[in-house]
Amino acid sequence: MKARQYIIAAILATATLTFCACENDDTDFSSRINGSTNNDDSSDVEEPTIDIREIALDESDLDEGTETIPTAATNSLTYNDYWENSDWDYTVYIAYSGTTATVTGNTEKVSVETDGAYVTITSTSKHMHYIVSGTTGDGHLQIYSDNKYKLTLNGLTMKCLTRSAINNQCGKTMYVHLAEGTTNTLEDAASYTTDTKGEDEKGAFFSEGQVIFSGKGSLRVTGNAKNGIASDDYIRFRPGCKVNITTTNGNGIKVNDGLYVSGGVINISVNDAAGYKGINSETFVNIDGGRTTIINSSATRVESTNLTKSAAIKCDSTYTQTAGTVNLKATGEGGKGLNADKTITISGGQLNVVTLGDKTNASPKGISSDIDIAISAAKVYSYSANASPIDATGTLSIAEGYSLLEQSDRLFNVEY
Repeated sequence: MKARQYIIAAILATATLTFCACENDDTDFSSRINGSTNNDDSSDVEEPTIDIREIALDESDLDEGTETIPTAATNSLTYNDYWENSDWDYTVYIAYSGTTATVTGNTEKVSVETDGAYVTITSTSKHMHYIVSGTTGDGHLQIYSDNKYKLTLNGLTMKCLTRSAINNQCGKTMYVHLAEGTTNTLEDAASYTTDTKGEDEKGAFFSEGQVIFSGKGSLRVTGNAKNGIASDDYIRFRPGCKVNITTTNGNGIKVNDGLYVSGGVINISVNDAAGYKGINSETFVNIDGGRTTIINSSATRVESTNLTKSAAIKCDSTYTQTAGTVNLKATGEGGKGLNADKTITISGGQLNVVTLGDKTNASPKGISSDIDIAISAAKVYSYSANASPIDATGTLSIAEGYSLLEQSDRLFNVEY
C-alpha cells in the first residue's frame, strides 16, 4: 500500500509521517512535530514517567539457523566474501609460546621472519591458509600477500607491547575464521613505538584490505592506543561468530569502505575517550542479521572551536537495516546513538537506542540523519534524556501499518 505522508498532531495508531528538524534547533521534539513552540511556563505540569529500556552487553548465544553459502549464480556480489568458495591448498601453522613462535607446514610457499614472538610472513603464493594458536605476552603477526588468504584463529592469546597485535598488509581479502569452540584474544600496546616503514597500523587488529569474519568461535579485542578493529577497505561479519571489542583511546570498529553485519554477536564498549565511536564508517553501515550491542561512554571532544562528537554508530553515508537486532547506548556528554550523514532506512529487525548524556557542547540525540529517516516493517525505540530521540534534517517517514506506541520530546517508539 502506498504510504501517505502528513504531519503528526497527536499520537497515531497507523501513519506515514514527515517532519523536518535542524541540527541546532533546541525546540523540543513534540513541538517540532506539532509545528509550534510553547513558551508558557509549564513548571507546574508534572512530567510523565518514562521507563527507559535497558541496554547491556550480551554475549549469550544467538540462534541464527543454517547459513546459506551463496554461489556465483545465486549472488555474484557476495560470492567472493565466503572462504568456502575458494580452495586452500597450502597450510602454514604459527604457534606462539611465551616469547617465541614456531612456524611449520608449507613454509616453502612463503618467506618467514621471526624475532622472538614477532612473526612476519611474506607470500606471493595463492591458496594460502594460516592457522594461528598459542599464547604470548609480547607477540605480533604481520602478513604481506599478493593474494587473498584465510587466517584461522585456533585458540590464540596475543598481546603486543610495542604495536598492533595483527597487521594485514595485503590489499586483498583476508578471511578471518574463528575455529569452533575456541576463544581468541588480541590486545595492542599502550602506544606504538616500533618503526613500521611508514605503513598504516590503526588498531589492535588492522587490515589494508577487506576482512570477513566467520566461524563459531569467539574473538576478544582490546584497543589501548588506537582502534579495536580497523580496515582501510570493508568488513563483513557472518553468522556464528562472536566478537567483543573494548577500546580506551579509539573507535571500536573503524572502517573506510563500509561495514556489513550479516550475522553474529558483536559487543563493543568504548570507555574514557572523548569523541570516539563504537562503529565509525567513512561510508555506509548495512545490517541484515545478528545482534549488535554498543555502549559508548565517550563525550564530545572540544578543541578550540571544533567539536568531535561521539556516537555508538557513526556513518558518513547511509545506514540500512533489514533484519537483526541493534542495541545502542551513549552516556557521555553530547553522545549520539545512531548518526548518519545520509539517509537512515530501517525496513526490518529491531533498533533500540538510549542516550543519557548532557547537552552542553553538542546535542545527544538518539537517532539522527542529516537527510531523511525512513522506517517500515521494523521495531524502533529511541530515548534521549536531554535532546531529541529522533531527528531528521530532511524528512522522517513511517510506513502505513505502524503503531506509534510512544512519542514525546524524549521517547520515540514505533512497532510494526
